[in-house]
Amino acid sequence: MSMTDQQQLDITRKLLTLTKSGLPLLDAVKLIGIKSIEEGLTTGRSLSVIMDQCGFYPFCVGLIRSGEATGDLLASLESINLHLDKKIKLKKKLKKSLTYPCIVGITACLVLFVIFQWVVPTFEVMFSNFNAALPWPTRLLIQYSQWFQAYFLYACLIIFCLTGLIALYWKYSANFQKKFDRLMMLLPFWGKIRIAAAISQWGKSIATFHQHGIPILDAIKETALNSNDWVIYQFCIELKNYLSQGWSLSESIRMTTHGTMLMKPEHLQLIRVGEASGDLSYVLDVIANQEEEALDQLIDQLSQSMEPVLMIFMGLIVGTLIIALYLPIFEMGQIL
Repeated sequence: MSMTDQQQLDITRKLLTLTKSGLPLLDAVKLIGIKSIEEGLTTGRSLSVIMDQCGFYPFCVGLIRSGEATGDLLASLESINLHLDKKIKLKKKLKKSLTYPCIVGITACLVLFVIFQWVVPTFEVMFSNFNAALPWPTRLLIQYSQWFQAYFLYACLIIFCLTGLIALYWKYSANFQKKFDRLMMLLPFWGKIRIAAAISQWGKSIATFHQHGIPILDAIKETALNSNDWVIYQFCIELKNYLSQGWSLSESIRMTTHGTMLMKPEHLQLIRVGEASGDLSYVLDVIANQEEEALDQLIDQLSQSMEPVLMIFMGLIVGTLIIALYLPIFEMGQIL
């Protein structure tokens, strides 16, 4: 069983509010009305174990476990609330920026479908009465329309089957997932968004764990296990290996396979300063906040740049089709 980000945020936010006001944990859970957590607590299980069974993220479970060990559950709940709140806001912002391109793309597909399925055949019947050769753009458009009517269903079936095969291959092939995640980070613009999001989550996760008294090696291990990106997972595993050998975090990052791609030189410099001053968690938090701001800017740029590009694209498609359809009529008008 798994829970959505919003469900986890709602539960932890209510727990934080009630326990902050002085209510004991069990009374707070009873007041919220979550039977599964209430039953677990009354039978003597810890909150972290119950949350794990309820489908909370390993990151949240790890922080609760740390809060139970240190006796500072409130700080853990606050960290979880902050983490989930930022995650939800980021998803909403990214979804909002992609909504318009998706709508335009679907509209373009519908327009092309209508034109190839009904409009072009109507013009084709009309053009068959012309006693003159049609211009090459019109002939090409008619050929595309004929191909579309003949093979549209077959093309849809092939696309559906390929999508299913790719989804199955993705599910059962970790190698494919690794290559795909790396490819996503190498793309010109989208890659910057992926890297900024990944490093923001990476820095925030390690900083949060470290601030709760978890050693840096264990914090990196937990971050690796909580990551949903293979590049970050491999990055954390390599870091853990180098740190175990006695290297500093900044040197370990430099020696990893993806370190130079993920981390900027100024970030490495900040980490060196944090290591020298003994305030590494603060520095990692600063890096995470910087990348979060960069991510916001990149998403804003994406939404602002996509709108005019898509409008031009739609205009070119519709304009080209109209010219191709009406060109024979214009030529006949000039002859007459």
